[in-house]
Amino acid sequence: MDEIDELDMREAQLRMKLYDEYRDAARVFTYYVETELRAYLANGVDVEPVGSGSGVYFKVTLKDVWIYEAERLNRFVPDVTIWSVNDVHVQRLKAEGE
Repeated sequence: MDEIDELDMREAQLRMKLYDEYRDAARVFTYYVETELRAYLANGVDVEPVGSGSGVYFKVTLKDVWIYEAERLNRFVPDVTIWSVNDVHVQRLKAEGE
């Protein structure tokens, strides 16, 4: 196996580990939030459209957050504020037993 194959294998393993962590974390969060850059799990979401002279952008405030990002050392954070000029998708996750 050459170095590139080893790197590809390592990246695939890291992706699977991140996905497994996401699947486990999704059980304790209420919302899935997706922006152009990344995805989040959160227990509180507030989306505020803000008008400006050049159009509309969104201020998204998240509380009790897990960030879907492999390079992050700490994916659990208390608060996140996102400013986006693109679409922001918010989905309420089905609670266990619903």
